[in-house]
Amino acid sequence: MRPRRRRGLIPRLLLAWLVGTAPIPALGEVGEAELAAAYLYNFSKFVHWPSSVLGSGNEPLVLCVYGRNAASGAIEMLDGKSAQGHRIRIDRLSRGEALTACQIVYISTSESPYLAPLLRSLANRSILTVSEIPSFAAAGGMIGLVKQDNRLRFEINRASAEAAGLSISSQLLKLATRVVQR
Repeated sequence: MRPRRRRGLIPRLLLAWLVGTAPIPALGEVGEAELAAAYLYNFSKFVHWPSSVLGSGNEPLVLCVYGRNAASGAIEMLDGKSAQGHRIRIDRLSRGEALTACQIVYISTSESPYLAPLLRSLANRSILTVSEIPSFAAAGGMIGLVKQDNRLRFEINRASAEAAGLSISSQLLKLATRVVQR
């Protein structure tokens, strides 16, 4: 029973942190995979897609895990949770599989050698890209998870998100360690 409590605590803790009522937990207090999953959950709540992509109907918000990923087990816990009135669905995809049904793509570090062509294929599509690949936001990815002071934080490439028609909440922009404007 104790692991279930911990799993439920992580999204609530990061949500409280995002609205400014809790500090960011250090790595070690909570596992890195669980923190990455909690970040993804909160990104799904603080990023807005065009209505043509994520309508008001019963369509799920599809979070795709692309490549071999150690955090995929923790990310699977998001399956069925709700964000912006949509049920989150987790899809695991391998290199070469189409990403067109995804609203969020979490790109595994295993895909680092293929990052440039992958980001080119997703450019200007309303798909939020997130990864722990070093310099991800600077390379054109939208949200890069970075380790800083023994904490998992994030950088945002606002220009890439806006080019894709995504709107990132000002609350999320304020919490980023760096915002790339170009």
